[in-house]
Amino acid sequence: MLISSLCSTRRPLAKALFAVLTHARLSQQVHSSVAVTELPPALEPALAPFPGAGRPHERNTSHGDAAWTSTATSSSTTFADSSATPQRNMILGHRPLLELAPVRNPARTVTVSSYNILSRHYLWESLYSYLPLEYTNWSQRFRRLNQSFRDLSELSDIMCFQEMEYQVYHDHWKAAMERLGYDSIFQTKPRPGYWKKSANMMDGVSVFYNRDKFDLLNYEQINLADHFKHSSIIDQTADTQTRLNVRNTVAVIVVLRHKASGETLFVSNTHLYWSPKHDDVKLMQTYLLTSLVKHSIMRHYKMSFDEVDDMMRAKQGPNVVMVGDFNSSPTSMVYRFMSKGLVDKKQEVKFNQDYGMKFSHLINNGLGKFKSPYKDLYSKGLFTKTTYTPKFKGVIDYIWFADCNNKYNFTKVLGDVDHSYLEHFKGFPNEDFPSDHIPILAQIEFK
Repeated sequence: MLISSLCSTRRPLAKALFAVLTHARLSQQVHSSVAVTELPPALEPALAPFPGAGRPHERNTSHGDAAWTSTATSSSTTFADSSATPQRNMILGHRPLLELAPVRNPARTVTVSSYNILSRHYLWESLYSYLPLEYTNWSQRFRRLNQSFRDLSELSDIMCFQEMEYQVYHDHWKAAMERLGYDSIFQTKPRPGYWKKSANMMDGVSVFYNRDKFDLLNYEQINLADHFKHSSIIDQTADTQTRLNVRNTVAVIVVLRHKASGETLFVSNTHLYWSPKHDDVKLMQTYLLTSLVKHSIMRHYKMSFDEVDDMMRAKQGPNVVMVGDFNSSPTSMVYRFMSKGLVDKKQEVKFNQDYGMKFSHLINNGLGKFKSPYKDLYSKGLFTKTTYTPKFKGVIDYIWFADCNNKYNFTKVLGDVDHSYLEHFKGFPNEDFPSDHIPILAQIEFK
């Protein structure tokens, strides 16, 4: 959910950080079926639509709607499946699939999506009073989300979700997606102090991947606060203790081997802290997550920090995809950190917090610069939102690709929602978009 609507260094530094990441919980085995984690005690593009995109499609039912006939019970609510009658693809109903470059070999493509699905427990009346009951009723939203997942699975090889409730994941989506050919990794957020409901109702982040196309090589489930608390690099200043250590932000890192190309991908998914008054927190969370991804790369390839750096400088680096709800606009510190590869604290008026001398000047991204296939669309005003509410309409969700190799081309992205359609709605969710966010999607093709 978009809670923002409530109100509108160098190498030695990174080396030292990796030296203290001793509590990382990477699995050391290859998993053919991933077990759910236990709950803890968040190009100039050619803007021609891809053939057939943006029009009603008949759903591919080769997997069978039986995959969705189970029910999921959460508290006293029973969730039934949607109709088995073929319907248009919900994802493409009011959005084009834009072709950035022609695909030469479909088997060598990888499509990644990200979607904040709006936990039912954050659909507060004070924020969503503009909506009729049919758009907020959970059983109806659940049915629409089911269709969204099913339709998104026809377009995506790797699906990343935020605000996915643990109980609904465990009772329904995990098994339903397995029957469609997708295994998953999930990480639940720790309960905040105000949370009075069951721990099973907490949300988290998940990565679903097509097991026919990928082998799972490794994964890591991350509570960012645990790393902040135990790091000897980030001093335990008053700001560290009150701004970083207390957040319940989580992430997942998965290491996948693409069977058709043989390429390895490091994919992370997260949902950064929400508050617009805490841009420094989101920057530090992003810094930590990029460091953890680099640590995963070092472990996977059995390389030192310097060896990974050399590989990246030679443009022979790993395939890194960082996905999620970053709660940060394209003018934010987080965006600059990802797109430019560093942030100069002395030039940031919103960053006056003290996290120790090592963060007093340059804050470098250990994975260098990242690129996005959406970048030109943002700059040309052709893609203006990933969330749509009366109080906030903007881009805060991203799919980032590390700019450290020349192994692939961007081929497709999912475009913006038709403006003529939006004129009829103050905000989402509604009957076509069951969350206040919209899914984003990017396809690459390995050369």
